[in-house]
Amino acid sequence: MNKTIAPALLWQLFRQELRERYVGTALGVFWLLIPPLFMLVIYAWVFGEILQMRLGTNTDSAQFAAWLLAGLTAFNALAEVLTRAPALLIERRDLLLNSPLPPAVLPLLPVGVSLVLEGLSVGLLLLWLLVQGRLESLSVVFYLPFLGVRLLFSLAFAYGLAVLGVFLRDLRQMMPPLLTVLLLVSPIVYPLNVVPEGFQAWFAWNPLAQLVEGYRAALLEGRFLWEAFLGLLLLASANLALGWWLFQHLLLRARYVL
Repeated sequence: MNKTIAPALLWQLFRQELRERYVGTALGVFWLLIPPLFMLVIYAWVFGEILQMRLGTNTDSAQFAAWLLAGLTAFNALAEVLTRAPALLIERRDLLLNSPLPPAVLPLLPVGVSLVLEGLSVGLLLLWLLVQGRLESLSVVFYLPFLGVRLLFSLAFAYGLAVLGVFLRDLRQMMPPLLTVLLLVSPIVYPLNVVPEGFQAWFAWNPLAQLVEGYRAALLEGRFLWEAFLGLLLLASANLALGWWLFQHLLLRARYVL
């Protein structure tokens, strides 16, 4: 395929992906943001108002909501890829079998949608911080490297799960409960200081916990967590190599199965 055609086709597929998902709705692509915002309101109400959970003695509800949104931004973007990827090749079977489109382009679709979702969430968070007078000057600069790491993880999951989902059809059904577990075992809706010491070692080895902390340090405090970034970059690169290897080695068998 002409190399200039692939990006154009990818863009058309990306637009079609969004159009098909929200066809006939009044708010269109903004539905991508509404469910996460609804959950943000629920979590902020339950953990911030009812349970009076705080990040420190000098924090208020507005700061807690911004802290929640920063953590949910990373989680929701990854969740978008994890829930969409296992069914991707099955739903796009015709494109995979009957078009000249390079198969490696298809897993880029959920990653692209996750980027739109994250862009809307981060834009909302930065606007909220600006209104509150708490926007740090280097927050976006320090956030972008962690966004890059998140995209590497997303690509790894997209390639790996897309091809595995052809053989393991239950993967799609398993993702929602697995994501609920992942949300609860990571410090996304609660701060680390409420976790007993005996369990805190787990969070040091939890990549999602490190990614979320990197997002929060960059976006809310204008700090860059070098050690977390380098560790995540190595892990994400290794995961991407594994995901790409799985995709390349199982794709031919997946074509036969489909």
